[in-house]
Amino acid sequence: MAKQRKTHDEKRFNLSKTQQVLYQHEFKKADKVFNQSRTKS
Repeated sequence: MAKQRKTHDEKRFNLSKTQQVLYQHEFKKADKVFNQSRTKS
């Protein structure tokens, strides 16, 4: 659900294609790190 809200935010801010790609890349990277740390706990 949080990811869907992020996508809506991206559309609302009307980011350029390059900004969207960079943002999504960073978000996925952070999401992966978050999932790894959550698994360790």
